[in-house]
Amino acid sequence: MNNQNFYLRLIALLLIIMAVFFYNGTVKDKEQAQDIADLTAKVESLENQQDQILTALQEAYAEQKTAAESKTSSDASSEADNKSEKDSAEDKEDTDQANSEEADDSDNVYKNGTFEGSGTGYGGTITVQVTLEDDTITAVSVVSAPGEDSAYLSQGENVINSIISEQSTDVDTISGATFSSTGILEAVNDALSKAENP
Repeated sequence: MNNQNFYLRLIALLLIIMAVFFYNGTVKDKEQAQDIADLTAKVESLENQQDQILTALQEAYAEQKTAAESKTSSDASSEADNKSEKDSAEDKEDTDQANSEEADDSDNVYKNGTFEGSGTGYGGTITVQVTLEDDTITAVSVVSAPGEDSAYLSQGENVINSIISEQSTDVDTISGATFSSTGILEAVNDALSKAENP
C-alpha cells in the first residue's frame, strides 16, 4: 500500500512537472509569437516608409530632370535667337557697309581695293599690286619680276615713291634703271586701268 501511494505521488509529481513545463512552453510560444508579430509589423512599417522615400526621391529627380531639360532647350533657343539676331545685324551691317562702299566707289574714278597689273621691263614682265582707297594710291609693290637684274630693279623701285607722292604715273623714270622703272610705271597704269569704275 505504501508503495502504491509512493508511485501515485511520483506520478502526480511528474504530471505537475510536465504541466508546469507545458505551461511555460505555451507562455514562451505566445510571447515569441507576439514578438514575431511586433517585429513583422515594424518591418512592414519600415518598408512602407522606405517605399514612400524612394517614390518621393524619384519624383524629385524627374522634376529636376524636366526642369533642367526645359532650361537647356530654353537656353539653346535663346542662344539661337541671339545668334540669328547677331547674324542678321552683322549681315545688315555688311550690306550697309558694302552699299556705302559701292556708293563711295561710284563717285570715284577708281574702285577701292588692290589691283594687279603688268608691264615690260629690261628682262621681261614686271607684275605690281596697286592699292587704292578713295581715288588715292596708298601702296604699290612689285610682286614678280623674274627676268630683272636685282640691282636695276631695286633702283627702279624708287619710282614707286614718286608715284605715291605725285598720285600719278606721270613721273620721271629713274636714270640708270630706265627700263625697270618704265616697266613699273607701265604695270601701275595697267593696274589702274583695271581699277577704273565703269
